[in-house]
Amino acid sequence: MMSNPVWEVTLQVYGPITVKRTIRLNEPKGYRLRDPFYSDIEIRRSQMGVEAIVTAFASTEGLAYKAALLFFGQMLDVMSYQIDQPLFLSLIDRRPNFNKEYKTRRRVERREWKDAFKESRLLALSEPTFLRALGWYRKGLYTEDPFDKFTAFWNSMENVSGKYHPPIPADKPSGSKSQMWESFKAVWGECEKWPIIAGQKGWIDENNDIRNEIAHGVKPINIETVENVLGKLEIIRKVARRFLTDWRTRKLKPEIPLDLRQIYGYDE
Repeated sequence: MMSNPVWEVTLQVYGPITVKRTIRLNEPKGYRLRDPFYSDIEIRRSQMGVEAIVTAFASTEGLAYKAALLFFGQMLDVMSYQIDQPLFLSLIDRRPNFNKEYKTRRRVERREWKDAFKESRLLALSEPTFLRALGWYRKGLYTEDPFDKFTAFWNSMENVSGKYHPPIPADKPSGSKSQMWESFKAVWGECEKWPIIAGQKGWIDENNDIRNEIAHGVKPINIETVENVLGKLEIIRKVARRFLTDWRTRKLKPEIPLDLRQIYGYDE
């Protein structure tokens, strides 16, 4: 029986990042647990970010593309969050509508790429919900539509609180607002001590209502609506980032089986 061929998939990352010189990595994919496929990765400078060539083990070209996009994209979710920069991922022949050339770029070092791959593997294997939350945060950074941006940042927090929230008190409704409230309390304490939005007891309700209006299209889109959402984006971004950061460091203890730790580089 013939084994699957190895494909090389070229991806473009658009954003204010660069590398000093071409970086070559060999990273295990975290999906074939006891017989991992190691992907060769080459990352080099490009006009509007970086270009990556990623190897994928697959029976068809289409499956190779999907595997490379998932593997590299999950790492990019972590990287975008860690350096807090908008990073848009695309195939080389699918350029985004914008073609911005950044005057300043964040140089990403080899160690940072390796750490992002390592963290994405760990989360994919043990905390996939949190990894999806980082994906929403990355979308919030790169999308230019204010409604999509607001929804993405909100979803990043809602994913976490929906999965990990503490028990909801019996006298409170069991919906997403209570889940987020109890999650904020779990990581930050009482509302008066919350960072960025200290003492703003109506903040969750107000922004959840806005998110629902956007999602269900119940409010007309006009200048007033757009300006209202634009005025809230910076705060919701800051709250989302702080919440994700504190939840990861204080509440999550992702683990993989001991016999897999050496394979995936967690005994380094």
